[in-house]
Parts: sequence; structure tokens; C-alpha cells
Amino acid sequence: MTIIDLGELRDDAGPEPPGRLPRTVGRPTRVALVLVLTLVALAGSAPPARREPFTVPARPGSAAYLTADRLFVTEPVDAPSGRPGQLSAYAVPPAGSGPLTPLWRAPLPSTGVFGGLAVRDDLVLFVGGPSQDGPFRTHAFDLATGRSRWEQQGAGIEAGDGLLIESEEGDGPGTVRSVDLATGRVRWTLPAPEAATTFRFRRDGADRIVLTPPTGPAEVWDARTGVRLRSARINPGDLPVYQQAQAVGDLLLVVRDNASRITAYGLDGLERRWEIRLGLVALLAECGAVICVYGQTGGMWGLDPATGAVRWAAPRWRVATTERGGRLLVGALGSGAEETYAFVETATGRVISELGPWKLAGWYPPDGRLVGVRPTGDDRLVVADLDVGAARVRVLDVLSGVSGECQAGADLLVCRRLDGSYGVWRLDR
Repeated sequence: MTIIDLGELRDDAGPEPPGRLPRTVGRPTRVALVLVLTLVALAGSAPPARREPFTVPARPGSAAYLTADRLFVTEPVDAPSGRPGQLSAYAVPPAGSGPLTPLWRAPLPSTGVFGGLAVRDDLVLFVGGPSQDGPFRTHAFDLATGRSRWEQQGAGIEAGDGLLIESEEGDGPGTVRSVDLATGRVRWTLPAPEAATTFRFRRDGADRIVLTPPTGPAEVWDARTGVRLRSARINPGDLPVYQQAQAVGDLLLVVRDNASRITAYGLDGLERRWEIRLGLVALLAECGAVICVYGQTGGMWGLDPATGAVRWAAPRWRVATTERGGRLLVGALGSGAEETYAFVETATGRVISELGPWKLAGWYPPDGRLVGVRPTGDDRLVVADLDVGAARVRVLDVLSGVSGECQAGADLLVCRRLDGSYGVWRLDR
């Protein structure tokens, strides 16, 4: 995954783009009924548990992260008892069950464990802080030994073979620093107010930094080299008011007029492309053939990236996840804690099939695999592949003794168990 956001740092407003380390969908009704009944039948007929998990002890407030065949568990500082925070690493064998022995444990000086984790080269990168609003620190540990290699104030963002650290400097404007992965040495620094800074992400991390201050020109910088690529005034004549900007694909999208007006500019040249008015825009995201626009009070629009024309509007949906093969997985608020999901056509918004309530085990899993979990009501948990490209749900297992907090990797699933420990299961393909 391409952010030391590292995957599990999303709030209910919708997923962030993959790349930032932290800030830890007539016929549809019939299809939905058949699908739900099939899942219920499968869950009811399956044995209580087909496989025993590997287990890892954990105390309250801990968090688990999967990467390849490694499991990492962070535990926060416990001030009343005097216990320090720590990061533990475990290797998950290709087969078996039972307790796992840690490869190493390392002190974790962050006051909290809200953040994310990723493995890059021979390093474990962890971004932690006391809350979602920071302040964050980025820690680098040796993958083999857990030895601390370096740490920096701020939140890490993957950027090719390097790393960007975004941080606020007290009452100052904030900075984005490029650091060498191996040593933490600062390569270059760019003054960058957090409220006026956005990034464009590719598969290997951020490749553009865009500054859009209320006054003065907008600037586009190469996130890999620190070279300024373009500077231009994009709002001549406008009053210097708050504006929200996001880099989406090859566009810079700027939201103004109390979140009701979207103006699109070419990212490379900052030339104006199109403009549209919608109601109370909260977030924009690349969704294959369309731009997904999320409303502040719910609802979504799918916009044509070339013209800004509204291809579809859906008051029900509030979030979209993986896009594959011209299809999207979208979600709406359900009656319980789970989102209610559906597969839809990306270009038209047409519902292909309703899936009912699920919880996603990670927004941006490796190699596009999306795993959902659903409680059965009898202390069991249905685990399924949500295949967006095929618009199909395939049940993988029914687990017992699991309370939730699940995260999926390419071949592994970790969930919190009823006794507070973590269980790790291998996923079938």
C-alpha cells in the first residue's frame, strides 16, 4: 500500500487516497435477496470453525498490522501502570496454529498508537500519535532486529524510493521534508501550510505536491526531486477565502463558495478546464472512469473528468472503495455498525447487486483483494472475498470466537478474539 497511513487510518467520511501514511451497489432487489439468502445458508451450514488460528496476546488499546507474512502489534503507553509503549513483530508460518513467538520487541515512544505501519526495504515505518489530529511522529525500525534507525517529527508519506514527512511547526506554516529512507537524513524542505497542501498519488506513492494558498499563486512541485514545476494564479479577482483543493488523476480540483463550486485545472499547467456547482462537497476521489464527489451530508455524484458533467447522482451512497473492471463497491449507512454495500457500474451508477451489511477488513488491501466480514449473530463471523471486477461475493470461511477489528492482507486475516488476543488465519484464494 502506498501510504504510511498505512491502511487503517480512515474515518467514516470515506477513504483517503492510498499514499498518506497516517493522519494507524428491479433486478438488483431480486439479486440481493438471492445473495443474502445464499450467505445466510452458507453461514448456517458451515462448521463453527474449519481452522484454528495462530494467536498473539494483546492488551486494550493495541493495534495490529499485516504486511506480507509479518504481523506487527503496537501497544500504547500505559501511564497509570508505568508500562511503556512497544512494537512487536511476528512471523506467520505457512501452516499450523497456536501461539506465535515475537521475533523482536521495540520501545515505542509515541504517546498513542493512532497511526499506520508499512514495510519498506529493510525498514518498518510506523507513524503514531495521540489522536487522528496529531501531532505525529514517524519511526523507522530495522526489519530484522527491531533496532531504532531514526525518527522524525511529522507524518510520513511514501514517495517512490524516498519518504516525505509532513509536519506543522508550532504556529508556523508547516513543512514537507524529503528524507532518505535508510538514514532519515533530510534531502530538502518545502514550506507547506497543511490547510493549503495536497498530494497526487501513484501506485508507488506521492509524485506531486500542490500548494494552493488563499492568496498568491498555486504551485506544483515534484515530490521526488523537490523541483518546482509550475506556478500560476488560478483565482484572479477572487477574494482570499478558504478553499479546499485535491489532486485527482491529472486534475487539480478546487472547492470554493462554501463547498458548492468545483473548479478543475490541469495539474501540470494549472490551466482552467471546467467548473460545476454542487451542494456541500466534502471530498473528491478518482473512481476509474469518473470522479467521485462525496456530499457533506451523504450522497455521491459521478463526474466526467473531461467536462465535469454529472454522469450520475446517488443520494443513498456515502462512500466508494475499490474500482475494478468498470465496477465500484459503494456503501451507505446501515441500521447497525456495518455499512450496507452494493456493486454499481462506474460509468452510470446503475446498481448491479445489493450486498447488505458488511465490514471491510482494510480499505486498500494488497493486490486489490477486498475482504469483508459479517457477524452471524451467534458469535461467528462470515469471511468473504468481495470481488469488485466480477461483482461477486465468495464466502471463504466462518470463524468462531471473534469479536471484530479485522484486517486482511494478500493471504492473511487478523481479527480480535473474544478473549482480547489476536487470531491470524490464512486466506484461501
